[in-house]
Amino acid sequence: MKGPPSPLRIVFFGSGSFATPALRALIDSPDKVVMVVTSPPAKAGRGQSVTNTSVAKMAEDYDLKIYETSSVNSHETIDLIERAQPELLVVVAFRGFLGPRLLNMGYTPPINIHPSLLPKHRGPAPINWTLIKGDHMCGVSINFVELKVDAGAILAQNAIPVPEAVGSGELETELAHIGAKLLLQVIQQIKDDRLTPVPQNETLATINRLLKKSDGHIKFNQSAATLAHLINGVDPWPGAQALYGDKLIKLFKATSGPGQAEPGQVLGLDDKGRLKIGTHKGLLLISELQLEGKTRLPALDFSRGQSLDRLTPIE
Repeated sequence: MKGPPSPLRIVFFGSGSFATPALRALIDSPDKVVMVVTSPPAKAGRGQSVTNTSVAKMAEDYDLKIYETSSVNSHETIDLIERAQPELLVVVAFRGFLGPRLLNMGYTPPINIHPSLLPKHRGPAPINWTLIKGDHMCGVSINFVELKVDAGAILAQNAIPVPEAVGSGELETELAHIGAKLLLQVIQQIKDDRLTPVPQNETLATINRLLKKSDGHIKFNQSAATLAHLINGVDPWPGAQALYGDKLIKLFKATSGPGQAEPGQVLGLDDKGRLKIGTHKGLLLISELQLEGKTRLPALDFSRGQSLDRLTPIE
């Protein structure tokens, strides 16, 4: 099939903050974003104020045409998108699934940025589960969108080692920028008519579940390595939580090391200023903590105001 004209007319589907670097990259590219489709405003934050999506806010800043919908496959939505005459649909962190009419719109199927090394970690929260499962490598995939979630052929991937003691929020920011650069490379391949889609190996596919608030409840009868992966994977939500007396305490930026103590016993700081906590196997090393109602602090600063001796699980 002959490639599309250049510059391309692009309709961008996105909602979450992971999508904003990709949208910005497209805005700065030679191609034209003719419409942005995003979710309607929703309640967010402690005050539960109604807030536009991150994508909508960026689109407004650049005077792009915005369509907010919770029914992306409705006749009204599809007719509006068709009138924009898109030549490519780009999907990034979008809260909705594209149906058959949208999948057949454009010179190729829609393309998606997924923050995992597909076929691993299909479904929700791929960055969180990459960390929770203790993967050594993480990355971004560009793939075709099809009816089966995250199962479309892979167009490009970029893998990097998982950084030490990094939370999922921080890693998401890094992968979002990697994905934006990779997206532009794939779009250039589309325009040059030199895409080489690679089908995913279904035998290697893993499917994630949604995170629950209870996933952040830390039980010190597990190994230090397992707990470190979990603590980093649930940062910032739901957050790794335990009890210090009757107060909630959150743990951040975890690694593990040799040593032994009773599960939950606090041994003080190591020579790098990390708090040492006993587990079933090895020591959990925590770089930052936050006591209920207080500010998140480095472990060294936290220890100056608190004399921790033991942490217990939330029952």
